[in-house]
Amino acid sequence: MGEATVPAAGRLRTPVFDVVLRPRRSLVRSTALSVLCSAVPLAVALVWVSLPVRWWTLVASLVVVLAVLVGVLFVRLGQAFLGIDADAVVINAVLSPSRRIARARVHRVVVAPVYGASPDRATRELLAFDARDGHLFRMRGDVWGEPALDRVVEALDVPVEHERRPVHVREAARRWPSSRTWYERRAGVLLVGAAAACVVAGLLAVETVGLLPR
Repeated sequence: MGEATVPAAGRLRTPVFDVVLRPRRSLVRSTALSVLCSAVPLAVALVWVSLPVRWWTLVASLVVVLAVLVGVLFVRLGQAFLGIDADAVVINAVLSPSRRIARARVHRVVVAPVYGASPDRATRELLAFDARDGHLFRMRGDVWGEPALDRVVEALDVPVEHERRPVHVREAARRWPSSRTWYERRAGVLLVGAAAACVVAGLLAVETVGLLPR
């Protein structure tokens, strides 16, 4: 499969992985383009038409903070990888902590087509479990690419269970609850929704009391 060297987190050791996989380049490119061509112009337009000049300094500061956060996220996405060697599976994730899992712990793998709105748009997911059915890691085909899932299955060389019929995201969450990341669980969705509601409510309150004169 060829060897690839990935810088280690430590100072003294640079591991050599038998398999190194990264998120699809098109995903990184589309993320950057969507931020630059969609989110930024929309934010500028909303500020221009809704806020008076005296508020622009505060808004500009918030935009700078958000830009830094987006930049960090973009860098993390570019640095993300999954590496497999003889001893471990190393996952350098984007929105979750990086992990090193002993390869001997990987007991079985489940590959399932998962869909949200329509079964015709299902995307394969790979889920790895230990001998006690504890979830170890998960890969999504739309992030890593379909060939990457096949390479992991081949490299791990453990029993594989293929789900033949598409599985809805709710059923997947019910069957493998620990495989969902924090932002896919109910608490994460509620947190994001509450934050968005607070922002909207704050803007409406300011408009109502007349603090944003036209």
